[in-house]
Amino acid sequence: MGMTTDFSVRRQLYFDLIEAYKAVAPHSWTQQEAYERMVKQPAPRYYVTAKQAYQVIAPMLKGDFERVNMMLPKRRKMYYSLFDEFVSLSEKPMFYNKSAWFIMQHAVARPAPEFFLSPGRAQHIRCWLKNGVIDEEGRFDENRLPSYRKTREYHRKKREEKKWTLDKM
Repeated sequence: MGMTTDFSVRRQLYFDLIEAYKAVAPHSWTQQEAYERMVKQPAPRYYVTAKQAYQVIAPMLKGDFERVNMMLPKRRKMYYSLFDEFVSLSEKPMFYNKSAWFIMQHAVARPAPEFFLSPGRAQHIRCWLKNGVIDEEGRFDENRLPSYRKTREYHRKKREEKKWTLDKM
């Protein structure tokens, strides 16, 4: 089961990050401090779809933490936080006898304690937004990527093509 990208959730993340940056930048001494403070700001929601969250958290409810424990630290932290949010919601009277899928739809829309991104990733997103690499729909415009990124991508594709032709021989 691969994760699919929901551009509306991604787009919301991008614009919420910009708002967080605007809130902390005037009170920060350096850009780096601003990015570090920005990602630690409470986020308006968890930036995954209910389907993505359900695919990870449903096994956790059965005691299977293997998938989540193999994730990178920030992503793992986000899913553990979302798991706690899910459990908290499921204990409320209005969610008694409701399915995990139903509760998950509400859990992902709840405020998150932070953005669960590294400061470096947040800096890249802000630069991409500022330079038009990410459009209004939250999608990458390949033609506007910085030239070094294009070069790296070009060489990666060439290596894959070369590997593929060698494997075919």
